[in-house]
Amino acid sequence: MGIVFWSFRVMVALGFAMLGLGAWSLWRRWRGGLFESRWLQRAAVAMGPAGFVAVLAGWVTTEVGRQPFTVYGLMRTSESLAPVEAPAVATSLLVFIVVYFFIFGAGTFYILRLMAKAPGDTGPDATAEGPLRSSGITPAAQVDPNAVPGE
Repeated sequence: MGIVFWSFRVMVALGFAMLGLGAWSLWRRWRGGLFESRWLQRAAVAMGPAGFVAVLAGWVTTEVGRQPFTVYGLMRTSESLAPVEAPAVATSLLVFIVVYFFIFGAGTFYILRLMAKAPGDTGPDATAEGPLRSSGITPAAQVDPNAVPGE
């Protein structure tokens, strides 16, 4: 039972950690320092595999939690299966295949369109309009080095 106990807690803890990272990033975005927070960036990199580990921990919780009853003869193997009929499994598999086919196709189409553009290709007369604001950062006015202070 120790494996089930700890795998469940790992799964839940990682879920809350991912929620906390999302709340932290929203707070930093609201405060205007999302891209300057080095600790947030480090935490986001460290949390990269957390979703995968949480899914694995959930799978371990499900499968190991069901096995002792089957191994010790308290349940038959046929009783430890999920009560889902074969057509329902086939339908959900087909839906997953179709949805992921469209998502993968759209992502591939988008990446190929990005690859077709040259890195500096921003269109005609893009620099004639002057400097552009990016990421919500407004540059300060240019300071004249020959100006006399107080005039």
